[in-house]
Amino acid sequence: MILSHRAALNGVELDSIDSRILIQGIEEAEGKDQISAVSLFGGVGQRITNQHRDTLDVTVRFSIRQKKSDMQARSDVFEKVNAWAAAGGWLTVNYKADRRLRVICAKYPTAGDQWNWTNTYAIVFRAYAIPYWQQAEPGKLTATGSSITRQFGVAGSVKTVMDISFKNTSGATCATFTVSAGGSTIALTGLGLANGETLHIDHTEDGLLRIRIQSGSSYRSALGKRTTASSDDLWVNPGNVTVTVTAQRTGSLTMSCAGRFA
Repeated sequence: MILSHRAALNGVELDSIDSRILIQGIEEAEGKDQISAVSLFGGVGQRITNQHRDTLDVTVRFSIRQKKSDMQARSDVFEKVNAWAAAGGWLTVNYKADRRLRVICAKYPTAGDQWNWTNTYAIVFRAYAIPYWQQAEPGKLTATGSSITRQFGVAGSVKTVMDISFKNTSGATCATFTVSAGGSTIALTGLGLANGETLHIDHTEDGLLRIRIQSGSSYRSALGKRTTASSDDLWVNPGNVTVTVTAQRTGSLTMSCAGRFA
């Protein structure tokens, strides 16, 4: 059967775990946004001081195509659904190409009257850390050198963060590295980035900033190498963004960015 609604967690579609599952609908709630503002002194209007989204909910509704006479079979299917939802992860839906949402299971379906074989059940998934749909395949751009400036097209409709990787190919140790993008700057000193090692300024799947040096298959933290004047992250807005990198040594650079969509 070709379904008009498909939902998958970490690439596993809900209706693929049992042929008796029928997805009835997918509902996206409005994001829980907060805006703070202060009145302008001696004039009219207000100035926005902070704009923040807390969470985003997506509800997946399904039914079980199993007659009420076989209660055990219906219970088995119900347990499979709960097990599928439990781990959370990357949620994808068939009507949003190249989009994904990092979620947990915020509300399991309530069994209710399982004798009623026409019942529809609901799973509520909630995105906390990054309450926006994101590009599944980030945009990328590569370059080489020690002083690099490039234009990067950032997708999406809200601000997002950029990832940077820089492999030292100079033959000598690199002590300093600075990247600026969209008004944000991260400067690192005392790096000790040896020839052949790679500096990563990137993010976990939950959006937390990491600054690490990779040597072979091992990593060491370089978060403590940030200058006090550095930004808290590499925030960029949608559109064409100028990215500037200055390093003490020559290397190969990869910049990438997953657009976020309200």
